[in-house]
Amino acid sequence: MIIVERNWNMEQTLFEKIGDHMAKKEGYVGLKGMQAVHRYLIDKYGWQPEQVRNLSFDDLHILLAGYEEKPTTAWN
Repeated sequence: MIIVERNWNMEQTLFEKIGDHMAKKEGYVGLKGMQAVHRYLIDKYGWQPEQVRNLSFDDLHILLAGYEEKPTTAWN
């Protein structure tokens, strides 16, 4: 049996990059990284901040799928 360990640091870094991109695209002044991801989800779905902060990385993958078609390496 092969057990695949998830690399949470890599996932955190991915969402930080997505959040930085979102902050620029959405005009979130003073927000970056996960703060911008959370703000985007609050704005889009009308959820409370606590609800958004409690989402797992799996949840975030589903919710943000297709957010941007560019590969994240182009988000510099």
